[in-house]
Amino acid sequence: MRRIHRLTLLAFPAAALMTLAAMQRDWSALPPEPAEVEQALTAARVDLAAATEAAGRFTGGMPLSVRSIVADGRVVYEVVVAVGVRQQRVQVDGATGEVSADPMPAWLSLAEIARRAANEVPGSVGSIVLAPDAPTPMAIVTVYLEHRAHVLDIALEGGKTLASRVQGRFPGIETSEAPSETGSGLLWIDLEEGHGAMPDSPRSVVTVHYTGYLLDGTKFDSSVDRGQPASFPLNGVIRGWTEGVGSMRIGGKRKLIIPHELAYGPRGRPPTIPPAATLVFDVELLAIQD
Repeated sequence: MRRIHRLTLLAFPAAALMTLAAMQRDWSALPPEPAEVEQALTAARVDLAAATEAAGRFTGGMPLSVRSIVADGRVVYEVVVAVGVRQQRVQVDGATGEVSADPMPAWLSLAEIARRAANEVPGSVGSIVLAPDAPTPMAIVTVYLEHRAHVLDIALEGGKTLASRVQGRFPGIETSEAPSETGSGLLWIDLEEGHGAMPDSPRSVVTVHYTGYLLDGTKFDSSVDRGQPASFPLNGVIRGWTEGVGSMRIGGKRKLIIPHELAYGPRGRPPTIPPAATLVFDVELLAIQD
């Protein structure tokens, strides 16, 4: 064997980082006829289960996904294996059982990532979160300096700093203001006072621009990015929006920190909204139709 080294606060579009297999798959090729696939798989000396086990033994890792590739009557199994924090693609020949693997990426250690981040921002490193499935595998590093959180995206291979930003306590528009809390548990911060009308009732239809984040800064939806404001009745969205936008004035901008009880509950809304997720929205009220 050889080693080759809208706003729909009701349903959000799934936004996910692609896995290694998805990034490297040929999405332009037409699928083979089902009969051809069945015949090739039936004739293969190595089945999918055995190929998965062989890939795990070969790499010493845990198989994450496997698919059969059939071409000209030949079967090759492609297995994505987790080896530590890395993913490696392994091929198993369906006829011979021969196993080969793409080279393992030369990634920096966590200690080296921490040292590079501290050199970039001379503060205290608070966390390192790996994003191995990103188009450029990277580490997201938070460094605390002068009472602020600095977030660096550092490439796992080579250690180049891909991006750097200052992050407040909550994602989105930065503010040093402490949030106010309503009786329901909704937190809010007025970023800019509005001077227009307020919605008359939960039946009012409002037009807003908004961006939504998870607490870790992941952006999951944004009318701003789409360049198209969203309109909806206040009683047709999550409770945190009904309450938080319902007390805004036209022209105002507000940050809403919405606990899961006022959002999507303990189950969330997979795959975009995790279970029991607190959501953060930056909202601008543009117009009201009563």
